Amino acid sequence: IRQMVSYAVTHYGSDPHRVFITGLSAGGAMAAAMLATYPDVFAAGSVVAGLPYRCAPPETTVMCQFVGVQRTPQQWGDLVRNAYPGYQGPRPKVAIWHGTSDFTVTSINATELMKQWTNVLGISQTPSETRSLPADTTLDIYGADQVRRYLISGMGHGQPVDPGSATDQCGTAGAYFLDRLCAAYHDAVWFGLADDGGPPPTATPTPSPTATPTPSPTATPPPVCVTYHNYAHTLAGRAYQVGGYTYAVGSDDPLGLWSVGVVTTLRQVGPDHWVNGC
Repeated sequence: IRQMVSYAVTHYGSDPHRVFITGLSAGGAMAAAMLATYPDVFAAGSVVAGLPYRCAPPETTVMCQFVGVQRTPQQWGDLVRNAYPGYQGPRPKVAIWHGTSDFTVTSINATELMKQWTNVLGISQTPSETRSLPADTTLDIYGADQVRRYLISGMGHGQPVDPGSATDQCGTAGAYFLDRLCAAYHDAVWFGLADDGGPPPTATPTPSPTATPTPSPTATPPPVCVTYHNYAHTLAGRAYQVGGYTYAVGSDDPLGLWSVGVVTTLRQVGPDHWVNGC
């Protein structure tokens, strides 16, 4: 990745002061790793449903992913500082995105990421501002807007998109691309890549006394489906095991042996209620 950045700067004239990185899931963990190890390369980054830098090792990736690892802000920050010993230059600002119903990468990681990067940047873990955004999204802003944490209520594991043609919309909904709001747009504005610096203003129409508002249809969100081995399902709370066999939480659907060798797909139909198949 570092070599690709250098190639783009050398061969395409990319601005070395305007280099950004983002990633989803394992890519989110990689984005955090790049921000930690190359703070002199990236101006900012966005970690979507990812992990703190060096959560594993010493912990296992399974522990970090499904259960979460809690450390003090100082401990998390030291891991980043040790990635580039002696570095005294500016650090990139970091956006963190996570769904509160993510059972593939537990949302505890969003809090641990916040602790890590606020410590690295020397700012408080108490938000300086909190905003409510569309799609049941809460945005916590830390310090002088150096760290952002977006928590999307009820969203599973995936990249938030918002299909449509408006300036602040993007993407097509599908597996791991969840119809909520356009994270890429919000990141681009925050990175300084959008000319208007924010969503376009909306004119306030003069109300008509005779107009009858037409209710807008409510979009049905795609089902939350997770495919993984039965052992991971139990660790994430989607299933439980009895006598070496696995059953879905809520529906009690049989899933077969409690083993990493048996892969099943579960669909969430309600809080703590999963069924076999999607």
